[in-house]
Amino acid sequence: MKKSLRNRVIVLILMFAVVLDIVCITINYRNFVQANEQFSYSTARTVTETCNLIIDKDKLNIYMDTGKRDSRYYETWNKLIDYRNTNSDIIGLSLVWFDDGGCHYIFDTDLTLEGAFLRDRREYDNKQKNYMESLMRGEEIDFINYGNYMAVYQPILSSFNLPIGYVIVEISTQKAREKQRAYLAEMVCALTLLTVVLMVILLLVLNRMVIRPINQLSEAAFNYVSSIHKKGEKSTLEQLSIHTGDEIERLFLAIKKMETDLLTSSNNLAVAQWNSNHDSMTQLFNKRYFYEYMEGYAKGKSVGVFYFDVDNLKKMNDTYGHEAGDEVICKTAEFVKKYTPAEGGGFRMGGDEFVMVILGMEKSSFYVLADKMKGDKDRVLTPANYTVQCRIALGYVYGDACVSLTDLMKAADEKMYLDKMSRR
Repeated sequence: MKKSLRNRVIVLILMFAVVLDIVCITINYRNFVQANEQFSYSTARTVTETCNLIIDKDKLNIYMDTGKRDSRYYETWNKLIDYRNTNSDIIGLSLVWFDDGGCHYIFDTDLTLEGAFLRDRREYDNKQKNYMESLMRGEEIDFINYGNYMAVYQPILSSFNLPIGYVIVEISTQKAREKQRAYLAEMVCALTLLTVVLMVILLLVLNRMVIRPINQLSEAAFNYVSSIHKKGEKSTLEQLSIHTGDEIERLFLAIKKMETDLLTSSNNLAVAQWNSNHDSMTQLFNKRYFYEYMEGYAKGKSVGVFYFDVDNLKKMNDTYGHEAGDEVICKTAEFVKKYTPAEGGGFRMGGDEFVMVILGMEKSSFYVLADKMKGDKDRVLTPANYTVQCRIALGYVYGDACVSLTDLMKAADEKMYLDKMSRR
């Protein structure tokens, strides 16, 4: 099944556009997610730095050791709670320290039943277990991703730059994810619309500059054989005009040159073939073609053979010259052509001998034709005042189906000889 070039181009462009869209969407979406994560992380770091300014670090060890809260403790706690409430993205703000037993709270801004109080302990969660040694040493951890929120762990250092604990800020990523989904949907719609518009423009350009000229060229080449048989009309390629200024135009010019070369070669071949099958003087078929004709002769048909010979041709050449002799031969050829039917062929066998073979003619019609020839005054080829008289000697034989053409030729030749002798 033939596939359209236009359809192939559409499929290729569509595949390329889909791949390009996927790559663009993936890269842009990843950058957008990273930007959101960076924004959330920056927000969390700002919160941790602010908390470091609010907290009295020298008091933390006392709170951790004694578990007792004073007015400064409550003042700091309220500031942390107020600061948390000023940013809706902060869902958790606490100060803790870690040891083998888990996470121990100093401050926690969660006032629900799930919130912790001073020196309350919580087990390491599954995420914290991966960082347990670092948390116990007080090393800085960028953030831990919990799915709907991210937790930033900022170490708290004493006045001697020793780690006391961590400020943990939990930033909600729910809004960021909603923004990411909305951004993804908008980007997909925008890129899809842009891709469709670009595809339509690209296809129109390709159709104008590539596909249509190629289709015109292929159609002209496909219809070339039928168009060259209409005499007097230009071929489809000659009527076609392509001006694209690129490889397609060069291909068109190359095919037009090939057309010219083919026509020249075809004409030369036709002339050579015609010359090889015809006698140059009389334009009748020659002896070589006669034997090809015999090979293709259908034995299932009736065959009629006429054998002609120019009487006194040698004397004509000797007396009046070869030009007069050639004129006599040409008159004989005209006589043969005049009586050769559509289903027959006339041949010059060489010198003054001519043959006409007729296939499929009724016997009665054949003998009617023979009588016309015998009574035709044109059998006399020279004027009455010539001292040498040339005449067409005629012999003919009719054979039914399944006869030998060679035998008929021989019989017709013998009768022609008798006709020639009857005039001497």
